[in-house]
Amino acid sequence: MKPARRHYKLNDDVIKKVRFLAEYGAPLEHIAPAAGVSFPALRMWLDNAKGPDPTREEVALLAAINEGRSKGGMRLISKVAEQADEGDFKAATWMLTHSPAFRDHYSDNAAVNRARQEGIEAALQAVAESGLSPDQERIVVLRIAAKTGHKTTDFN
Repeated sequence: MKPARRHYKLNDDVIKKVRFLAEYGAPLEHIAPAAGVSFPALRMWLDNAKGPDPTREEVALLAAINEGRSKGGMRLISKVAEQADEGDFKAATWMLTHSPAFRDHYSDNAAVNRARQEGIEAALQAVAESGLSPDQERIVVLRIAAKTGHKTTDFN
């Protein structure tokens, strides 16, 4: 049986500091020295936390980073939403274009994605109506899928 890893620097105080800094969006490269540990050690602990035999401290560290980032993100989204409710057009626009719940429909890129999808669908329809043999149609559809990343299994 492998001996348990001991953490001399990874303790509850460090984990609290990491959570706080993660909440305010600090990158791991800045969190580590601010919490009094090296970046390689922090990275190793996080990798261990995702591995097969993590220690309690490593799991708590990973949870602290995830919780901190989640809370910080929600805090910022809440502030943007408050500003949008107060009539701030920029805040409302930001919310529509960046929030995962809305960006697929309202972001600047959404119109481009919809037009792209419609173009791909029109091309696939044209291939289906072209009178190509099934093997030729399959080859053309596979080429379209390879070039566009569009997944299709409809080979008529």
